[in-house]
Amino acid sequence: MRSKVAEAPTISRILRQARARRDTSDIPGFTAAFGVRSRPGITQEETAKLAGVSRRWYNALESGRPANYSDAFLQAVRRILDLSSDEWHIVYRLTRGHTPIETPVSPLTELLPDSVRDLVEQSEKWPLYVSDHRWDVLVYNAKILEIFPWMTYGLNVMEWALTWPEARTQLIDWQTEWASPMVAQLRVHAEQYRSDQRLQAVIEVVLRDPVARKLWDSPDLPLNVTHPVSHRPRRLYLPRQGGRQFAVRLMAFTPIELPSCRLMAITPAEPAKE
Repeated sequence: MRSKVAEAPTISRILRQARARRDTSDIPGFTAAFGVRSRPGITQEETAKLAGVSRRWYNALESGRPANYSDAFLQAVRRILDLSSDEWHIVYRLTRGHTPIETPVSPLTELLPDSVRDLVEQSEKWPLYVSDHRWDVLVYNAKILEIFPWMTYGLNVMEWALTWPEARTQLIDWQTEWASPMVAQLRVHAEQYRSDQRLQAVIEVVLRDPVARKLWDSPDLPLNVTHPVSHRPRRLYLPRQGGRQFAVRLMAFTPIELPSCRLMAITPAEPAKE
């Protein structure tokens, strides 16, 4: 007689093993949301909350039940459980019936001067990245992954900050301090670059999120916000730092050779809070 483990669908075995080995200290904000863990492992309930869905919906996926799972949900599960490339491709093919679409690359990536790329990638002190006017990331350094591990998986800063459930766990006072000024910036660019199809695609993704849509339509949205202001620190949780809160400054610079882009540097604003 075969064991229940052997009878379990492949997707079930992959996701259960991934949950069992997951080091939750790598997930920014996990400790603040769910408490301290002394051993690896994440529950179905916790995975579902971080993915922004019900436990029943996540359980259906892990059980291998066919359903209309969105790409956004599957991608969230991939990030939360830190699936390997092979695991991700198997889960996606079994769920969607085809291989996952690769993350798009900004056309401005090819125009980025080597000197700017080298400056970012070789910087070892400060977390740095360059994004274009659509907030697509063109290049980043290893240091930025110590703050924003999502850049391993994603391309667009706005889509991450405004629609990914994990961002609302990591970014403290998400709506007032992070989302509202970012939506205000996005609206300015929506008017400035009306014919930019890639930017319009980003906006469509953002507006599909009900909370982000409400902010977009809000009459109380900040005015004249075109870039992050360095004099106003923002707080967030960091990977492997438990429930400690960190205040950072977002500093924006414009590369003269690519005036539509921004070089972003993230620096500490004050000592960490316990």
